[in-house]
Amino acid sequence: MRPQTAQVDPAYRTYADFYLRSAYGVFPQQHRHVHGSMRSSLILVDQGRHEFADPAVDELVVSTPLDASCSYDWNMGAGWVSGQSCTGDLIIVPPGTDSRWRTGGDRRLIILAIPVALVRQLLGPDCPADLATTFAPLGGSSGNDPFVAAVLRRLWENSGEEQPISRLLADRLVEALVCHLALRAGTLAPTLPPGLFSLREWRKLEDYVDAHLHRDIPLLELADITGWSVRHFSRMFRQATGKTPHDWIVAKRVGRSKDLLGKQKLSLAEIALSCGFADQSHFTTSFRKVTGMTPLRWRRGLV
Repeated sequence: MRPQTAQVDPAYRTYADFYLRSAYGVFPQQHRHVHGSMRSSLILVDQGRHEFADPAVDELVVSTPLDASCSYDWNMGAGWVSGQSCTGDLIIVPPGTDSRWRTGGDRRLIILAIPVALVRQLLGPDCPADLATTFAPLGGSSGNDPFVAAVLRRLWENSGEEQPISRLLADRLVEALVCHLALRAGTLAPTLPPGLFSLREWRKLEDYVDAHLHRDIPLLELADITGWSVRHFSRMFRQATGKTPHDWIVAKRVGRSKDLLGKQKLSLAEIALSCGFADQSHFTTSFRKVTGMTPLRWRRGLV
């Protein structure tokens, strides 16, 4: 599911501003700021059953339910996706992304809206130009994430404190959160030894593989991207990453399958084919090798 980049709505300065002034205003909510070097917005809200549309904002919106057990659906431009809202889930709206939500019951959420300028500052020179695409793999609900849930809780608790040490803690927590999400999204390049792949070459490889994960990707196609021979490419790739190109692609297939396993309507066979595995058996074997558990066991852990 890849969100569509949209025009940021000029009617709302921030997501918190939208939340106060829109239909969400009927829900009991508290607003705070993260008192770090650059402010982010925090919202604690008790939602009821609803169907609302959220405009694109120039922020990365991250949330987790503190108390929830209800059905809900979301649409970020690629059709409706159904899920079950559970305590501790990770829910993300990438920057510049319109979204629609249908919630079938009550839930309490902590929401953190991080300005794009701060995301870029934290990720530094390796920050991708298109943050909507960067965080697209996590768009909507990505299942349980204890780290994000713990950080959002701590940020809310810390937001009422004004001491310098509290500001330092807030900065470090937001930094850790952004890095964690970027790594989960799988779009940041690794640290590459000088003289091997350039960052541009690496991103071209990542973009190509991500766009073709549903099918077999011959090594020759990847070598052609760099202009090297297959033999030289394989040697340089292993020297740069510590993995063979095949192992790297399998890990990316497994990463994509984790997102799809959260969508209960998809069978394991359907997920296997959409992620480029030969069949369900191949999918199960590869998934177990990478994660230590079967896809079915992983899916049950998300419920």
